[in-house]
Amino acid sequence: MIVEDEFLIAMDLAETVREAGADVVGPAASVNEALDLLSSHRITVAVLDVNLGKEQSLAVAERLTGDQIPFVYHTGQKALLGTSSWPEAPVISKPAIPSVFVAMIADAAAKRSDQL
Repeated sequence: MIVEDEFLIAMDLAETVREAGADVVGPAASVNEALDLLSSHRITVAVLDVNLGKEQSLAVAERLTGDQIPFVYHTGQKALLGTSSWPEAPVISKPAIPSVFVAMIADAAAKRSDQL
C-alpha cells in the first residue's frame, strides 16, 4: 500500500513497485483513504509519507502496527521522525533511488513473512 499525497510521486512509486513484480494498493492521499484501503484489502507492506497535506500519517502507522503490517517511511521530513513512536520503521529519503526503494520494502515484507 502506498500512502502519498503528491500525485506524481505516488504514481512513480506505484510504477516502481509494479515493475518489481508486486501488486499495488492505492495510492491513498489521506489518512481516511489509507484506513479505508486497510479495511478492504490484504496488505503485506506499506509505504507512508509522513506529511499528507494538512495531516500526518501517524494514525495509519498506528493501525498498521496494530494489524502487524510492516511499513517504511518515504519522506523528506526526517526531522519529524525523531519523535516517532515507530523508530524501527525504515526511512527512505525523498527522492529515493528505485532499486533502494524496492529493496527496503521487500526487506520489510520479508520480515513480516518471517513472523507468520
